Amino acid sequence: MSLTESIDSGKRILTEGRDIPWLLRQWVERTPDRDFLVWEPFDGQTKRWTYVEFERDVEAFAGALAARDVKERDRVVIHLDNSPEFLIAWFACARLGAISVSTNTRSVQRDIEYFAEHTRSVCAITSPGFAELMQQSAPDVRFLVVTDNDAGNSASIPENIAHESFAALLAEAEPCPARPTESMADLGIQFTSGTTSRPKAVLWTHANAIWGAQVTVSHTRLRLGYSTLIFLPLFHTNAQSYSLLSTLWVGGTIVVQPKFSASRFWDLSVKHQVEWCSMIPFCLKAIVAQTPPPNHNYRFWGPAVHI
Repeated sequence: MSLTESIDSGKRILTEGRDIPWLLRQWVERTPDRDFLVWEPFDGQTKRWTYVEFERDVEAFAGALAARDVKERDRVVIHLDNSPEFLIAWFACARLGAISVSTNTRSVQRDIEYFAEHTRSVCAITSPGFAELMQQSAPDVRFLVVTDNDAGNSASIPENIAHESFAALLAEAEPCPARPTESMADLGIQFTSGTTSRPKAVLWTHANAIWGAQVTVSHTRLRLGYSTLIFLPLFHTNAQSYSLLSTLWVGGTIVVQPKFSASRFWDLSVKHQVEWCSMIPFCLKAIVAQTPPPNHNYRFWGPAVHI
């Protein structure tokens, strides 16, 4: 057996019979009352979802999408900054078997038009600050879902935007159709940055995500119940794979904020006894430039950079 064949065989063994809903369900059954998601907006109060509470909202939102005839393999644009709504929508698509198209919230109209048209998305989920952009950029989607806030900040939806309310869909509590566990089913689409040509659509399967979670855990030696602080954008592979999925693999807790804040980094890290987080050079330099750190629980950072 060649090295490539050996690696492929190992991947099949580690991912067969497993997908994202399966992974979430493992911890709902084992530790239903452990915090999975802690939301730390810049304005407003901290909010928490235990594993069982988070799965409840995922099931409800998936059921609401299904009630609107969103089917397996349909594409759904998620154009949201870091927020509980992003995570609920992303996991709901995975539960339903739809394919989430997580798009960069700094994209201009030309890019959004391309993303929506290229993926033939049937609906889009966004926040008030992006609602007009999405209406103009994705006119062919069957419906638009809009949250009642911009990543935790109070915001009003423009009156001329035809939409459905994210909160209303969540409150419907429609049952989601059963779906068999399929590791090779398509999970999500992310677009490259487009530095050399038009952005390319990169398709992830559930197996890709499960493999990514396990590899990160293996490399970083995450332990049962570890917590991480997520401030890098969830529409990107870094936060999705390295931070979110690896922490889910060990039944841990994700502490999510809208974006990076050097002034809040240590306060939140100490408050939630965070043990690790993924870094990029800009964030690392901003933190190192501050006064000496307080007593903390960090075991390591994953910066992939030398200073």
